[in-house]
Amino acid sequence: MSSLKNILVILILLCALIATLFLIYRTTNLNSRASSSSSVTDFSQNSYLFASPLTAKADGQEVIRLTAFLLDSRGLGIPNLLISLDKPAPLITVKSSDTTDDTGKATFDLASPQAGTYTLKAKINSTALPQTVKITFY
Repeated sequence: MSSLKNILVILILLCALIATLFLIYRTTNLNSRASSSSSVTDFSQNSYLFASPLTAKADGQEVIRLTAFLLDSRGLGIPNLLISLDKPAPLITVKSSDTTDDTGKATFDLASPQAGTYTLKAKINSTALPQTVKITFY
């Protein structure tokens, strides 16, 4: 009778171990890396466009960084999308990373030799981001 109890305890422990390993496997597979299989139009309501700082000297050297984050409906970055900027002629793109990275981020460093306030828009193909940014060079 004692050996039957021992076998039963071993079977219960073995089942518990298998169930635990299965749960660990499922959790690891589901949370290994967030990925996005979203279409390009998913970004329209959940993306951001901002500038920092909002003002800079109009000397052609001081820059304002424009940053765009393209996010899908779940808030995950959409990588490998080419962003174009609608910007007035006096603005010069000093440096840019116009293709989104794994977090959905693209950046543009802008300068201007001419004083003025400019409204900027970003596009993917022909679809514009819903936000615009107003920057000033003085």
